[in-house]
Amino acid sequence: MERAGIVIGEWSLTAAAWTDLHMHDEINVVLEGELEVSTSTERVTLRVGDRVAVPAGRRARYEAPGYARMLYIYGPSDDGHATIEGTYEELSIPPNRA
Repeated sequence: MERAGIVIGEWSLTAAAWTDLHMHDEINVVLEGELEVSTSTERVTLRVGDRVAVPAGRRARYEAPGYARMLYIYGPSDDGHATIEGTYEELSIPPNRA
């Protein structure tokens, strides 16, 4: 959904990590599971109901050792909400999460 330059959507990761850089502000709210988010200035562990804001121009890594489902809010954006240098990485599932 997009309104007034703001995009709202949902995404998930299962035993995976996504790293990207974009030129718009981003907020993620964890709906299910657990998510590790790291930037050049912080690293946080998020659980259901927790949120994190990643400012425009900052590279972020989103890591779900098990499963995480998130709501994202982007914008506004002059770059069409483009992702720069996005990389996906599969992670091995720890025995206690299998």
